[in-house]
Amino acid sequence: MSSTNAKTLAARAASAPTELHKNFAAWLKAETGVDVDLKTVQLACSMRMDFQASEANQADLAKRKKAAADKKQKAAAEKRARLEKQLAALQAELAKETETPATPVAKKAATPTPAEPVTPAVPQRAPSVKRPTSARPAAK
Repeated sequence: MSSTNAKTLAARAASAPTELHKNFAAWLKAETGVDVDLKTVQLACSMRMDFQASEANQADLAKRKKAAADKKQKAAAEKRARLEKQLAALQAELAKETETPATPVAKKAATPTPAEPVTPAVPQRAPSVKRPTSARPAAK
């Protein structure tokens, strides 16, 4: 922390709590039942952003992010190993099920019967019937 920043923080800490700080402390007591210290509420409200930007907090955040990434990577490796083990077991089971017997039983081969030639059916026409022609009256 730079000395300028330290002076600024010290000056802000020495200032009196504002109405907002007082109202916030009263609201916290009403909502949670906890009797909070007014100066602590003032410091927390006014210096929170400074704390978040601080080198110490940033280092802690980086350490937590790395730990979370390591944990995620470890979990992924464990999941992969577990799935590979399951896959190997399933492949072994499949190989066992599809294995041909060592002494296969000889089956009598069915003699194929030659297929009879199929001739296409030709539709037959009905015999034509001669119809009598009607006599027409002669034209006049």
